[in-house]
Amino acid sequence: MSENQSIDLLSLQTMAKVFGSLFYFPLTDSNNQILLAALAQDENLQDSDLQAWCQQVKGESNEALNQDFFLLFEGGEAMLAPPWGSVYMDREEVIFGESTVAYRQFLRSHDIALDTGMREPEDQIGLMLFAVSQLVEQEQDIESVKVLFAEHLLTWCYRYFELVEKHAATTSYKQLAKLVSQWCEAVQELLTITPLAVKLYR
Repeated sequence: MSENQSIDLLSLQTMAKVFGSLFYFPLTDSNNQILLAALAQDENLQDSDLQAWCQQVKGESNEALNQDFFLLFEGGEAMLAPPWGSVYMDREEVIFGESTVAYRQFLRSHDIALDTGMREPEDQIGLMLFAVSQLVEQEQDIESVKVLFAEHLLTWCYRYFELVEKHAATTSYKQLAKLVSQWCEAVQELLTITPLAVKLYR
């Protein structure tokens, strides 16, 4: 999606789900491979930044992409771009921090369950994008979607995308971070969202 492309609620729901998958599973995962093939062939995305990015992914080795995913999302010796919101918003830079608890309460109040089969923080970037998609799908009131963005996602995600761009070893992950950052900016403008001002510790 080009950054200047308008976003309606249907595409908001769809793209949040797409980007959620791309940030939660490895790009080499079979589901993401199917998704990438579909995006590459989508006539509505012809000549778009997103379609150009799909071609970029095809040009990089699975080994390089898997190594990047491990370092960025699972962690080597040092986590250079942690994908959890509380690491940025908690003074101690921990997962399952106070912001995670607040976000969990928000999800419960809207009957959203993110059951991945593992005990992991709900404020992982990919899971949060999945939650956006689910909330748009089930809510008639766009205000709750705006609250999710304003109070829980936009508070930290731009900093996160900066770090991914800086530390990713592959062009694919660098460009993906830039694309999703631009998408978030477009959503913020479309829905007239003012992110909650919070102190970041990363």
